[in-house]
Amino acid sequence: MNDLMTLDEIAQMHRCSVRHARDVLVRLPGFPDEAPTSTPRNRLWLRSEVRAFVHRKPAQIPHIRLRAA
Repeated sequence: MNDLMTLDEIAQMHRCSVRHARDVLVRLPGFPDEAPTSTPRNRLWLRSEVRAFVHRKPAQIPHIRLRAA
């Protein structure tokens, strides 16, 4: 098993879109910082830190709610 996770893998773990993972999940307070080998084109996170974060957070993933204009 690889020790690093991509945004695609984080999205799969949470059963959400990559866009939601990028715009919401990785910006949550307490979400782990990117791995030292991460680059702007290939963002990476340590799998163990992401799993630890998931176990600390409530089971429900926050979703963006759209309001009627």
